[in-house]
Amino acid sequence: MFYCLYSFLNDIIITQLNNNEQHQSVFILLSAFTLIEYALFTYVLFINIKKSIFRKLILIISPFFIIFSVFQFLKSTGNNIDSISITVEYILLIIYCLFYFFDELMEPNATFIYATYKFWILVAILIYSTGTFFLFLQSDDLTPEEWNKWSIINHLCTIVKTLFFSIAVVMKKEPQENHFFDVEADRLFESNYKP
Repeated sequence: MFYCLYSFLNDIIITQLNNNEQHQSVFILLSAFTLIEYALFTYVLFINIKKSIFRKLILIISPFFIIFSVFQFLKSTGNNIDSISITVEYILLIIYCLFYFFDELMEPNATFIYATYKFWILVAILIYSTGTFFLFLQSDDLTPEEWNKWSIINHLCTIVKTLFFSIAVVMKKEPQENHFFDVEADRLFESNYKP
């Protein structure tokens, strides 16, 4: 919830600053947003991943990413979006989402995966990261006119992300177990039935 509000306010402020051509302030806000988004999404993924090896990898990689992003911020001219940090962020988030889904595949569960709020949050992160990956990868090379033309991709992915976050918010925290496969006929195979 905090992320959606922060993202919305950040977009409004950036739009106003772009209209006033305050590119340095926009760059600072976008760079800060990259770090905050990474921290929030990584935290959500970290608390939902069960395998300790994946959790340790996240703990090892995260400080390097933060240092890398700060270094990119300091060495940049401050006129463009920091596409390298955003691209690396999305690669890491995609990998972390794969960790989560691998974790879920390895653990048998009586409920369907999509019946949990965690699934919808993580799918929102995955869709947003993969959907905008190439846009932000190429954003340094885009002119403002091209950015306006192609930014519809970012807007659509943001809408889908927010929609999936909304689904997660309205879902029950504890899904009911699925008894679809509990069939009375299975008991025939368990007993010593003789015709």
